Amino acid sequence: MEKVSVVKSPEWQMDFEEYLDHLKLNERHFRERLRLPVVSRLRRVLPLKNLKDIRSMIPLANAFLREILIKVRTLDDQLPFAEATFGICYVDPRELKLGQRFVYRENYVALLEELPNLFVNAFAVTSSITSMGAFSVFGCDAAGEPAISFYLPPIVEKHRLKTGEELVIMDGMHRNFLTKQFGMTIAAIVAKNVTVHFPCACKDWSSVTAIPLADKPADINERYFGLRKNLFRDLKYLGIDG
Repeated sequence: MEKVSVVKSPEWQMDFEEYLDHLKLNERHFRERLRLPVVSRLRRVLPLKNLKDIRSMIPLANAFLREILIKVRTLDDQLPFAEATFGICYVDPRELKLGQRFVYRENYVALLEELPNLFVNAFAVTSSITSMGAFSVFGCDAAGEPAISFYLPPIVEKHRLKTGEELVIMDGMHRNFLTKQFGMTIAAIVAKNVTVHFPCACKDWSSVTAIPLADKPADINERYFGLRKNLFRDLKYLGIDG
């Protein structure tokens, strides 16, 4: 005989109108308290650093995160993540490989000074660079027009190298650098089954130098190990400027 599962009643419940009455709010005011964005008013997609007067942030659904990642293209129009799988997990930056020769002091100082205050004063979320998830962020551009940006954890790709299967930083170099310096782990988007080669040779942190932005080489080939620029991932449609 087939077993019938019994759905238990919740220990308590109330009508939504009762809830609003308790808070002394109407539906419009409740929506305002939730800071729900009006998507039809959006005019720009910006890097997060250019977003002003942040009004709302919403965690990204896994399905939408995957949807925007698989559509990332290289500069020569390949789709490196078309067949990839993605997961958010904690990684140890010391175990990661990387293709950039430098980290820039102004960039990682800005992360320390600005990111913790970007969300935490207005929203009930952690603001740690080591534990932030993926969010859509709504605010305004410099002209006051409604705009959207995105905060994504660092993105790392799994590749088979001469040393075996390795995780390589694709975006989030400075967040990983700070986390490494603190001896901690960091939440990252890990992409597996990437079908396009990484655009740089992959090195250890011992090959990376911290320099001021004033010393940043003008020649892009001097900023990366064995650069193949055509394989660069174009990240602007992720709403980030990596």
